[in-house]
Amino acid sequence: MKQFTFDLCLVLLFICAIELFFGNYQVSQTMFQRSINDFEEKVSMNENVSTQYTALQDPSDNQISSFFKGLSDVCVHIIEWIVLIFSDFISMILTIMVY
Repeated sequence: MKQFTFDLCLVLLFICAIELFFGNYQVSQTMFQRSINDFEEKVSMNENVSTQYTALQDPSDNQISSFFKGLSDVCVHIIEWIVLIFSDFISMILTIMVY
């Protein structure tokens, strides 16, 4: 158990280190700071600031979320089909018992 806990802590530490070096935070922070610097330069030069700002995050679904969305839709259809068969089976049994 001690070895498992130690391995788990090492894996979590490794994941945190990867996130710090390869995370999206540093890129977004750099882009945000660059936009602020450009804005300050334009204001200091008395230029008209009419820049269209874009979002740093893409709101569209990525491939993994699209895959899981399709998979969940298939699972919902399978569950609906099983419930339909089960309800028809119960209905048939009740119909036989009543008549």
